Amino acid sequence: LKGDSLSSSVISSWESIPADVRRAIVSLQASGKVSGEATPTVSMSSTSSTSSINEDATTEAQQMDCAGESSESGVTTVFTPLERAPDNVFSFKKHIVEESNVMVKSSSAVTTKTKVITSGRGWRNIFTLPISYDVNMVARGTIFDPANAQLLHSTGVHSEGYNRRFATIDAEVDKIYGSKIRAYFTARNIELTTFILNGGEAEKRTEAVDKLLDALCAYKLRRREPFLAIGGGVLLDMAGMAACLYRRGVPFVRVPTTLLALVDASVGVKNGVDYCCSITDETYKNRVGSFYAPSSCLLDSSFIATQDSRNIANGFGEILKLALVRSSDLFDLLEAHGSELIRSRFQPNSLTPPGVSDRIIDLSIQIMLEELGPNLWETKLDRCVDYGHTFSKLLEMVPGADIFHGEAVNIDGFFCVVLSHLRGFINIDTVNRILSCMKSLLLPTNCSDLKLHLAWQSCKDAIEHRHGEQRIPLITEIGESICVSDITEEELDRALNAMKQFMH
Repeated sequence: LKGDSLSSSVISSWESIPADVRRAIVSLQASGKVSGEATPTVSMSSTSSTSSINEDATTEAQQMDCAGESSESGVTTVFTPLERAPDNVFSFKKHIVEESNVMVKSSSAVTTKTKVITSGRGWRNIFTLPISYDVNMVARGTIFDPANAQLLHSTGVHSEGYNRRFATIDAEVDKIYGSKIRAYFTARNIELTTFILNGGEAEKRTEAVDKLLDALCAYKLRRREPFLAIGGGVLLDMAGMAACLYRRGVPFVRVPTTLLALVDASVGVKNGVDYCCSITDETYKNRVGSFYAPSSCLLDSSFIATQDSRNIANGFGEILKLALVRSSDLFDLLEAHGSELIRSRFQPNSLTPPGVSDRIIDLSIQIMLEELGPNLWETKLDRCVDYGHTFSKLLEMVPGADIFHGEAVNIDGFFCVVLSHLRGFINIDTVNRILSCMKSLLLPTNCSDLKLHLAWQSCKDAIEHRHGEQRIPLITEIGESICVSDITEEELDRALNAMKQFMH
């Protein structure tokens, strides 16, 4: 195969074939067992394949007779494209060879080898789902300015005379901005239908999603009509789940109104609710949901001005997490300016250099997108952005606990800092520097609910959630991390005792 004569899509398709199959094909080609005659079949050996054949690649593939067998899998599969859908649907025939050794007991042990050959047939449908969404920074304080058309344009292009829109709004946001939101659409001759939802963690249940689905049914939302979700992370999660379910998927627009939502919930494609299991009588955080991308996100940092100090610090819990695992530059900014940004609520002030607040938000969003973008469906489970999300889940679900998400993430994060120190990954000076930064950001670093039973149960839950391994991120220095899967109950106990030595 000459690389300079092939299209990029063919090369990409070739690279997506498992390495052992490529070796078999090359070996057969070199030995002359594969002819260059055109044939409508493509044959490969593999236990399974998640590769996609692109539009241009399929036509090229039909001109290749690629037969090979993988000795590791013992499975040979021959694909034939269907005439009416040659780019996506293939009939296949499988030949599976299984060998086993059987020990026959006698005066002299005899081992016999048994070979079983089975065949199967079926069809494979290949479709690559296109995912594309913009995270738009809106000029500070202009999102509800009638002169700024971004909000209206985000709700899609409609036929002339279609002058209605739907928005679900956080109840607290509606109290502060409701009149501005309605005035915005009135100024543009748009009839706005609103549905108000409580955005507290206690409301993050399937019942709230059901209510939103009822409202969408009553409104009679069109199949391709985006609706607006305006609020914090809880509301955005519930709206995303409703969008995914309604008519099996309708577009929606995220408008985050908290610092935490700006840098976290608005960026990725995950959504969901906490689930109350009637069998175990337990509540599981974010146990039910889906991966479903918004049509767009509109970010206006002026919303932070109406948050109190605790809620702003709550947002810093997620930002500091990113700094610890990915960016020493971001950590330096938080260390130098974080406390003043809380005091000023991210508004311009004489003690913070111009551009610092925007830089912190921009860096946080960019890091999140860099980590999530190539791994939207979390096929790779070793994720540094899971830092602070191993022990925090159960901390948040303790009955009656007065703890915000970012606060729980930070307590988890400092516990992992101590674990890193006990393993020799970081020295005590680094531990103290991180602790000082956390305290300057008004973030808690310990709580009475973080006990050995909860910590060990969190590790067990992590093994279930991360498919058989703990995959717990630990920092090796500020801005660098690794995932480990060998934390023991004894190690957790030592770390909990070590936590007592610090002034929290």
